[in-house]
Amino acid sequence: MTLDPSGRALSDFTVELDVYSGPYEWLLALILKEELEIFEVPLRELVNLYLQVRNPEAPNALERDTDFAGSAAALVLLKSRTLSPVPADAEDGEEDELSPEQLAERLTRYLMVRRGAEALRASFARNAGYHPTAHVLPPHPGRLRIEPEHILEAARRSFSRPAEPSVKHLGPITVTLQELASVIRTALVRGPVPYEDLVKDMDRLRSAVAFAAALSLAHEGHLTLLQSEPLGPLTLEPAR
Repeated sequence: MTLDPSGRALSDFTVELDVYSGPYEWLLALILKEELEIFEVPLRELVNLYLQVRNPEAPNALERDTDFAGSAAALVLLKSRTLSPVPADAEDGEEDELSPEQLAERLTRYLMVRRGAEALRASFARNAGYHPTAHVLPPHPGRLRIEPEHILEAARRSFSRPAEPSVKHLGPITVTLQELASVIRTALVRGPVPYEDLVKDMDRLRSAVAFAAALSLAHEGHLTLLQSEPLGPLTLEPAR
């Protein structure tokens, strides 16, 4: 059995009982979860174990004694209510009567407050040595160097019109919609023409213009576009 003054007050307080062996705080958790019956815990032996490892000279001796006394008192009340239930004909409305559920709730709140205090203590320890101050650092003196040519270049870029994109890589457009419409009319003289056969010797530009010409002729009623399935072969037929 050990009791370490550092950290949580009862974090290292371990007990050796016939029904349980381990940290004291885990014993409280098992009782709250009803995984261990309260009447199986010898409370007198539990108090004796604590007195054996109690160190009155420790810096946080008062805190440890307060925590143990509060939890032990709640265990005593819980065990007394469990072993001696309130009779059915007992008077109602007594404020000093606490049910086992209420005592268990007190134990739960104790553990919650204990954990919250530990979190605050850890936060204060992490921020120890950092103190707010109203002192304002004076501006650091320096020298700004401006190059006249840099200012002129920045002004020229800001106020000049953006350069037009170059189109030198594009060749001249030598095909027109009317030209491809004439090619389609000539091909339809011999009957229906598959679109793939019509444009197989054309480049991508002429193929696109040929398709636009076919749509224009179909809209004007000069030919009919047939396609048996979506994205399937396209056939151009003369209008009837």
